[in-house]
Amino acid sequence: MVAIIISIISSIISGMVLFFLQRFFKTKAKRDEESDKAKAKENYLILKSIDAVGKLTYANAVAIKDGKTNGEMHEAMECYNEARQEMYDYLLEQNSKN
Repeated sequence: MVAIIISIISSIISGMVLFFLQRFFKTKAKRDEESDKAKAKENYLILKSIDAVGKLTYANAVAIKDGKTNGEMHEAMECYNEARQEMYDYLLEQNSKN
């Protein structure tokens, strides 16, 4: 009789432990997936910012070489401002989540 009660209690306890472990790993997987998405977007924005700075640097070099600004400078400045605003918005969004 005692052996039956002990086996029933151990089955219940092991079932509860497995349930809580499964729930823990599901929530951890969800958090990891969200974190990976945020990192991917951050990397994309960083690369976009580097490209914008490169365009601005090139336009600046052309303007210095020719001694006058041109359409490239205006386009590069717009690209830089757009990338900077996107990065700023992203950082605000990430800070509001934490």
